[in-house]
Amino acid sequence: VGTGRDVTAVTAGDYHTCVLLDDSALKCFGDNTDGELGYGDTNNRGNTANSMGDNLQSIDLGTGRTAVKINTGWYHSCAVLDNGDMKCWGYGSYGQLGQESQDWKGSGPGEMGDNLLAINLGTGRTVVEMSAGASFTCALLDNNDLKCWGNGAFGQLGNEATGHLGDEAGEMGDNLPAINLGTGLHATMIESGEIHSCAVLNTGVTKCW
Repeated sequence: VGTGRDVTAVTAGDYHTCVLLDDSALKCFGDNTDGELGYGDTNNRGNTANSMGDNLQSIDLGTGRTAVKINTGWYHSCAVLDNGDMKCWGYGSYGQLGQESQDWKGSGPGEMGDNLLAINLGTGRTVVEMSAGASFTCALLDNNDLKCWGNGAFGQLGNEATGHLGDEAGEMGDNLPAINLGTGLHATMIESGEIHSCAVLNTGVTKCW
């Protein structure tokens, strides 16, 4: 992943992998059909000679921005940034990128860096933890709210419905409801599987949906 570099975090999607390095660089490799590697193209990385190491470029997350947490779904990738913002890229047909559209991001030029907007999760909110399922995404916020968006066909968004969220205008930000985990309860940890999520609560209890 680069001369003298160490990996501080790793996450694996369906056919791609992302690593966070000790110099705060973020690199992804593997299948890139949907732009999930975040390089502004659909070229695979790691499957040909001289495509890794120093030749594998770091992902542009915006001017002065670095990743502090990373996670991957099947065909999309997400990062929590050093300022508490969150960005996702790759396959977006279910709204899992949180851009209030079904567009893919990262598969074409000019789609990453400052042009990739941070996900709006509510006025003044920042992200503490996050997880990505197959085609949905969840974030634990600084006010202890837990929000999920993307494919909701199996109830994995925790909103007692089976519709998708984040794929149409007006569904994100303050309009995206927090998951009701019970009176006086909030999540301290979140993890997502293919089509379900689980949260560890402030009481030590785990709930899944």
